Amino acid sequence: MWNKKERGVGHLKQAYDAVVIGSGMGGLAAGCNLARSGLSVLLLEQHNIPGGVTTSFKRGRFEFEISVQCITEYGSKAEKGPIYRFLVDDLGIDIDFPMMTEGRFVAWTDTNEKMVVPLKKEELIRFIEQRVPGSEPSIRAYLDFCDEMLSAINYINDNDAAIKPVELIMKHKGIVAAAGLTTKDVTDRFQIPAKALEYLDVYWTFIGLPMDAVAFPIYGTVISCMDSVPVYAPRKTTYEISALMAKKFTELGGELLCNTRVDKILVENGKVTGVVTQRGEVVKTNYVYSNALPHNVFNKLIYPKTELPAKALKRLNMRTVGTSFLSMYMGLDRSAEELGLNHYMYYFAKNGDINAAYAGIGDLTPNDCFAGMCPNPLIPDASPEGTCIFHLETICRSEPWGELSDRAYFAKKHELAGDLIDRASDVLGVPIRDHIEEIEVAAPQTFARYIGSYMGNVYAYDHRVYDSVVIKAMTQDKERLIDGLSFVGNAGLLVAGFPSSILSGRLATIEQIEHAGAQQRRA
Repeated sequence: MWNKKERGVGHLKQAYDAVVIGSGMGGLAAGCNLARSGLSVLLLEQHNIPGGVTTSFKRGRFEFEISVQCITEYGSKAEKGPIYRFLVDDLGIDIDFPMMTEGRFVAWTDTNEKMVVPLKKEELIRFIEQRVPGSEPSIRAYLDFCDEMLSAINYINDNDAAIKPVELIMKHKGIVAAAGLTTKDVTDRFQIPAKALEYLDVYWTFIGLPMDAVAFPIYGTVISCMDSVPVYAPRKTTYEISALMAKKFTELGGELLCNTRVDKILVENGKVTGVVTQRGEVVKTNYVYSNALPHNVFNKLIYPKTELPAKALKRLNMRTVGTSFLSMYMGLDRSAEELGLNHYMYYFAKNGDINAAYAGIGDLTPNDCFAGMCPNPLIPDASPEGTCIFHLETICRSEPWGELSDRAYFAKKHELAGDLIDRASDVLGVPIRDHIEEIEVAAPQTFARYIGSYMGNVYAYDHRVYDSVVIKAMTQDKERLIDGLSFVGNAGLLVAGFPSSILSGRLATIEQIEHAGAQQRRA
């Protein structure tokens, strides 16, 4: 699917309409959207393959998905979601995503409570009402409000023109009203019983913050995506998506150069003028789209340093770099059916106290909260016949890991991985260790090394109230601190994650495409 001849390796032109830094989902989407509009685009990737975290790796006879567990906002030919409209309708890339039909396995280890929390809204309401009688009215009102958040986000996603804050306010007053609220602020207003919240808060690991810190428009959107619209899973691995998008990009006339790091973004009088590669190649352009975090860009790439606005550093100091993961990728020598791994998604926690779980992610001790995935019940051919894949992960902060020596780092990640494996085995009644054929353990340094993420983060920045999608949408002009420099992917306008990263690339490029069209019409 992907070979050296298709990588765009050759003599670079002196100038391009746009340069994209990084071929994660945001970078690939930005490149494709620009190229299909007839603009000349150069995409530079430091790794040897495109995709960022949207890729896979092989160990023995297993191929492991790195990060993507589920996909929302895809839809189908009959009911198209924004991802379907962009990938299939706009780019002609049709990929098979099986729909998840059952809920998420949840276990509270201190009470030995095990359950399957439904994915569909009405089933979820009934599920919670059975366990917390009288909660149905507040839960329904809350989920309706979450749906309103998703509707507002989809308005942003589906707009073919640059966002107009006034229109956002007029069409979706609810999201504006919630812009300055945490999720806990909203659940308190709906007077949701504490026990009922335990069944709704299990999705906090998709965000990396507890309810009293995460901006409600972000968490409300996640809730709605998981409970009100169909949820899909990638068939086998998402590397297929990355490879197909890279192939489409080159077919549209874009140039993709792998193994090429950008060392400088050239700026003059507050405007982008070009980039310099690690080999000293100078490429002129007035538009740069970065899949790398602003921390990477503003601290390392802007040249000369005198062109870096003071506001940029002030903005960075306001932001908290998001969380990373400790992840275990295991290939087991028995089928999922033989081992009793009958669910796609798993969630393990000591109890429903999210704040307590979050408090434990900042050190190098076993975490009370972790998640798992076994793709085989949904996708039988995800691994060779008679085997299955089991993936465990827990959120962690990057800082403590960076203080370890190489030897201590290796020992600690395997120690903590073993702890999670043993605890999952106890809960599930499955002797996981006895059936491990292949295992790979990734910690923050792993993600930093392979995808170049700042401090090995996976969630970009913490989605706090002052740094949420609504604030950024309403002040997008102020976010553009250097004329011609925009951010895509996890650092883009939307929440971190696969769907948002793709859509961020489309959204970030709309203004340049509009400008180019206007110039062409004038000519």
